[in-house]
Amino acid sequence: MNFLSIASPSGTDRRAERAAGPDLLRIVCMMMILTSHFFVHGKVLSSLRPTDVNFHIGWLIEGCCYVMVNCFVLITGYYQSASRFKLKKLLLLWGQIDFTSAAVYLILCALKKAVFTPGGLLTAFAAVTGTRYWFATAYVILYALTPLLNRALEGLSRREHFIAVAALWGLFVAGRNLVYWLDFANLHGGYSYTSFIVLYVTAAYLRKYPPKKRRWLLWYFLLSVLTALSRILMTVLYYRFRFGSEFLKVFMQYNSLPVVAASVCFFLFFLNLNIEGRVSRALIGFFAPLTFGVYLIHEQDELEALIWDTLKLSRWAKSPKIFLYLPAVTLSLFLLCSMADFLRRMLSRLLHIPALFGAIADGLGKGARRFIDRLLPPEDS
Repeated sequence: MNFLSIASPSGTDRRAERAAGPDLLRIVCMMMILTSHFFVHGKVLSSLRPTDVNFHIGWLIEGCCYVMVNCFVLITGYYQSASRFKLKKLLLLWGQIDFTSAAVYLILCALKKAVFTPGGLLTAFAAVTGTRYWFATAYVILYALTPLLNRALEGLSRREHFIAVAALWGLFVAGRNLVYWLDFANLHGGYSYTSFIVLYVTAAYLRKYPPKKRRWLLWYFLLSVLTALSRILMTVLYYRFRFGSEFLKVFMQYNSLPVVAASVCFFLFFLNLNIEGRVSRALIGFFAPLTFGVYLIHEQDELEALIWDTLKLSRWAKSPKIFLYLPAVTLSLFLLCSMADFLRRMLSRLLHIPALFGAIADGLGKGARRFIDRLLPPEDS
């Protein structure tokens, strides 16, 4: 069990069939994340200047990948807004994050690729509360809030829900681009559960009131190119006028208007994608539940540093070869981390971890209900 399967639909076969498109989107977005990390963590883009051809190509690719995080949250909002919150899922999600971080740390220490210290192990094991993975921590908070969000949304009329989406977009998306407020509302450029809530409410609206079919893929591409061009232009202006570096990302952050709009278009394209091939569906069904594990493994702090320091991609930044290394590195990381997470899942089932966490969740739930009943008897509630 992991985060990405939380967002999966359950129940009828018809609903399972509809999940093929979003499941493929998970895989695509994880490849986009690896691509972005190739350019950023590999220090490829930071080694280039606006006069370099690879600078423009690299940022165009990066701009097309920037929907990666938002689409994961949109998938969750689309399905979880119609599903029940389960404490067991939250505990399993939390456990996967902490276990993966600590396990990778211990393996690297055993291979003498990291120095073991009790403090280092504690830091690795406290991955959620220590925010080692900003995305995972923000997602844990979002999932914990879904009962409240769903209860608030279920009573809204279509008009009220639309107004809520428009207000959230106006305040937290469009507003920050029209009047650039540095780190407005502690959103940290979309690295925040607050931004995730905006996407969740948006996806819930799209589920209840599906829009007419459009050329979603074309709109995604145009908006992504616009996003990339804005970053290229701001970089050129930065070298010319030397203004504050924080303005470089004014239109290229996860909660920027063109990025959020492109994310919705990309999500709707995959949502309406019809995948019928048996082999294709089998491959998608195998790899989609492993994608969150890919993220956790390759982004583990000690391993992340080891990967990119070993590859030393910056030395090839100005060479055409960098675009040959890109698919080779990203695909290799995806497959290796997928297999590692597959082994983790097998070990988890062998040790009956899901059943154990289910029993813990049941115990916590019963205890919480007894406490609430004593504090606020049913007849007074």
